[in-house]
Amino acid sequence: MDVQRWHAAAVPWWVTKVGLVGGWVFAFVVAGAAGEAPCTTAHPCLPDPLFALAVVPLLATPLLLLFNRVLTGCGMGVLFGVMDLALDSDPTANIAFGLHAAACAVVAAWTLRSRADQDQAAGATIVSLPDMPPNRGVLRIVAVLLVLFGFLTFVQYDLSSDEIAAHVAEASRVDAEVVEVKDAYQVWVELPDSQRTSFEPLAADTYQVGDKVPVLADGDWVRMVTEPEDVTWWLTLGGAAVFFAIMLAARERRRRALWTGPVKAVRLQAHPLTVRRILLRHNREDVATVALLADLGLDEPLYHDTEQFGAVWRGEEDPPVQHEPAELVVAGELHHGGQVALVVEGEVVATTTLTRVRPRHIVHSAHLPGEPVTKTAPVDLPHAIWPGDRRRTEGVMLTLAAIGALVGLHHYPDWFVLGLLGMQCAVSAVTRFQPLMRLDPNAVVLYTGIWSYRVPWQQLHGVRRSGPQLMLAFGPAGDVITTPQLPDPEAGEKVMWARSRALIAFHRHENVTRKLNASLFVGLAYIGLFFFV
Repeated sequence: MDVQRWHAAAVPWWVTKVGLVGGWVFAFVVAGAAGEAPCTTAHPCLPDPLFALAVVPLLATPLLLLFNRVLTGCGMGVLFGVMDLALDSDPTANIAFGLHAAACAVVAAWTLRSRADQDQAAGATIVSLPDMPPNRGVLRIVAVLLVLFGFLTFVQYDLSSDEIAAHVAEASRVDAEVVEVKDAYQVWVELPDSQRTSFEPLAADTYQVGDKVPVLADGDWVRMVTEPEDVTWWLTLGGAAVFFAIMLAARERRRRALWTGPVKAVRLQAHPLTVRRILLRHNREDVATVALLADLGLDEPLYHDTEQFGAVWRGEEDPPVQHEPAELVVAGELHHGGQVALVVEGEVVATTTLTRVRPRHIVHSAHLPGEPVTKTAPVDLPHAIWPGDRRRTEGVMLTLAAIGALVGLHHYPDWFVLGLLGMQCAVSAVTRFQPLMRLDPNAVVLYTGIWSYRVPWQQLHGVRRSGPQLMLAFGPAGDVITTPQLPDPEAGEKVMWARSRALIAFHRHENVTRKLNASLFVGLAYIGLFFFV
């Protein structure tokens, strides 16, 4: 296997996750900013069942691209571009999504070519897999339930449409008078018989008290003539369920296709990253990672117990000699996103998907990054270790961006994407204004993006330093948290001093606990402001 050629043949990750997803966001914003023709009596805004179904590929495109379903995501992008040209009369939206569809088609062709090149670079070894795998009963049940749910939503749409048609056939057309406009989205009208009702039209801010609004009235059932009741969202919901079921079925079909004939194979080394993720290497070069449903037990434990790991982590003992990594045969579609079977001693132990190697997927020598912190530096407890000026500056910029998103949303309510971006900025800003850790007499509190961990000192194995970053190992499983760059050059020594001080005194056994970080609640509050604005 030519690993360098194999990686060089791949489509860069940013082409799909930045280029195409960013292009979709841009096209969506441009199409939304272009606005729609006002709903009038001569040209009412009628529900469009076909466009309701087209919403499924519209929303599926960025999600599939973000989750590495490149060809399916590109296919959905092309499909929606074609449907938008056929169903939407807005030339701005046609151009925006048409260009995005063209880009998706180019990337799809590039991906097909790159996969062929990767398969060729993987070598020419051919094997036949033993024993047809059992059916994945759970996936089959989920797919059947999704199809059933989709069918029921289509039935509900048909029933709702018939009910609306019956009311329209019996209704009388009258002119209602606008008596109140609430919250810039709710319009209250009064019918000639003094009956009052409310609507939520597309452009509520264009209505004024005293305006005449044509409506259809059938007893208590009252609807606007210019904007008939729209129940096509049932079609969108059902279409999404059926589409997801088709994806599950297609994925299972690809998996079982590995047993229909000889497939390419390559022998690789397996380095466990976590219990359910393995890094595959060839001659000390990283190839890909695979996710598993269960631990395959390929690697023998490196340490006998937690105490030995802690002693090695602190540099008190020499690290044990690492075992030779287990080897396995990877057979199937040998490219990024390809379905493969993992074969150990002639038996298929798992089927999975090849994914790219991320920077965080690193195998350290003896699993020990950096150098152990062995010295101590006295500190008054409690003591907070704060980030540097760079992270504070980032926090200020993110806060301003979150405020700017709310201001923009106030002026352009249809640009709801601004609210989502603003929420992300607000959550990220909170983490940059928090201390990275707090040293208490009985524990150290570690702050991460979503969780904050309270680690009793007896559960902290030690600290290692790699440049301006610290790695803290804690808990019975030896979990490791890496801090960002720290401005305090003695931060590691202060942590070790607080740990040594606490271990001298008698203490009861405590477990590591975690709770939600304040950033999550700030994000929820921002969502509340988002809906308020």
